[in-house]
Amino acid sequence: MDAKMWETGLVSSLEKIGEGLASASPERQLHLSALRGETVSFQLVIPPLQGERDSEEKKTPRRRKLKVGARVVGDTENIQLRIRQVLPVMCRRSCNPDSLDEEYLFYDARMAPDLLRDMEGSEIWQSREPQSLWVDVRAGENSPPGEYRILFSMTGEDGEALPECEALVRVQSACLPNLQIPHTEWFHCDAIADYYGVEVFSGEFWSIFRNFLEVYVKRGGNTILTPVITPPLDTERDMERTTVQLVDVEITDGGYRLDFTQMERFLDICLECGIRYFEICHLFTQWGAAAAPKVVARTKEGPRRIFGWDTPSDDPGYLAFLGVLLPAVRKLLSGRGLLERTFFHISDEPDLKSERYRTAQSAVRGLLEGCTIIEAVSDYEYYAKGLVDIPVCGTNYIEPFLEKRPDRLWSYYCCAQTREVPNRFISMPSWRNRIYGILLYWHKIDGFLHWGFNFYNSGCSRKKIDPYETVDGDESYPAGDPFLVYPGRDGIPEESIRIMVQDEAIADYRALTLLESRIGRQRVMELIRQEAGMELSFRQYPKGADFILRLRERVNRMLV
Repeated sequence: MDAKMWETGLVSSLEKIGEGLASASPERQLHLSALRGETVSFQLVIPPLQGERDSEEKKTPRRRKLKVGARVVGDTENIQLRIRQVLPVMCRRSCNPDSLDEEYLFYDARMAPDLLRDMEGSEIWQSREPQSLWVDVRAGENSPPGEYRILFSMTGEDGEALPECEALVRVQSACLPNLQIPHTEWFHCDAIADYYGVEVFSGEFWSIFRNFLEVYVKRGGNTILTPVITPPLDTERDMERTTVQLVDVEITDGGYRLDFTQMERFLDICLECGIRYFEICHLFTQWGAAAAPKVVARTKEGPRRIFGWDTPSDDPGYLAFLGVLLPAVRKLLSGRGLLERTFFHISDEPDLKSERYRTAQSAVRGLLEGCTIIEAVSDYEYYAKGLVDIPVCGTNYIEPFLEKRPDRLWSYYCCAQTREVPNRFISMPSWRNRIYGILLYWHKIDGFLHWGFNFYNSGCSRKKIDPYETVDGDESYPAGDPFLVYPGRDGIPEESIRIMVQDEAIADYRALTLLESRIGRQRVMELIRQEAGMELSFRQYPKGADFILRLRERVNRMLV
């Protein structure tokens, strides 16, 4: 490794700092640009302690304290500066061993940088391993255009001063527009209750829910999975996840009485925090719609589960229940002016050959007439047969959908999108996460989905996990796939490198749409093509950070 690689300096947000990971050498001066209302990120590299390790007389200390200083020169009223420590996490399953490519940073089990933690004070321990501090600079919507200078200094407890660095951030006059397409990261309410040990829908629960939701919206989420009933997702057959049913169901002599008090509160908080679209959870189990989800009701004998794995999806009793539930949900959403901004699911990743899935489809379609049904699908035939209104296609299966373009097309990736296409595993370079925003624009994708904002269970929810101890669902998924945020102290989530880079990808998309509004889509496409030197697809795009950073700087200049 080149010694310059671990000198004090600044690198982009697309580097991962750790032994054998970084590809770009730090610079003493870093130039960036930002639109108003945008957060730009970069890293301050803390070099490892150098010196003899073997000699008892000259042995280098294992660590020493560094005092870190950072200040913005000039008008700081409209510039927010946040500095966090980048901490490593243990990646036991770094990738799917039978499905990978050459673009991963590593393939073995190891500690790797991911967790971002706010510093307590201004001191940090310098050790024998390279590390970094994550720096966010946010220009307010009313920030005056111009260049802002940020100076960094580090001094050891022995008085030794490391070389100073500076970042020059030019704030452009244009303001970053809102995201105009739906973006959902499945938000798991049970994970909040389980990890923090709070009662579902208690005051404590709603307080923590709001904390997580504020981060979710801040980082580009505008669509939320709404658990009208407990979502039947990633659950082992005959097992249950914690009940998070927003609709209170009571069995009466005349049928069902429904209470929407908790759902009203859910909607209120979501709208207050900035959620625009609602995604009603799946009405049948995953991978074929074999059974009904868990539904709990109040009875004369007390609360009990009335439907679940032991209820076939074509059960007349469950279908009759949906005949009561869905019209009531529709009425509530319509009364609040939200129905046109709501998406419904039948079964995640359904099996087209399943007789029960076809029965479920025909039973529910009439109840959802005029509503929008979306589904994660991999076969174009689902759309061709009219089974979904909006297909949500995995990026490694999307070519037929792009060739026979549906009116609206979403994309997703998860643990199965492991070769060539973008993804955000910890073992992948960050440019493979950020390129997604440019590809969404290039292909004119109408929405995007991921299954794990905060999934804190093992595979198929066989057990609950501590996400600080296992980032791969107890070795069930590639590290980093199940969640973007860690459940921090006091109910406040801690972010990851991956959510920050994804936020940059979303900002790239938003900046491209802004430029399109000024010069037209054709000229923006030509700009991307010119910088890339090629036609793009979800499998083929320029590798590395340079193309992304260069394109974004050019877009910003054109927006002046």
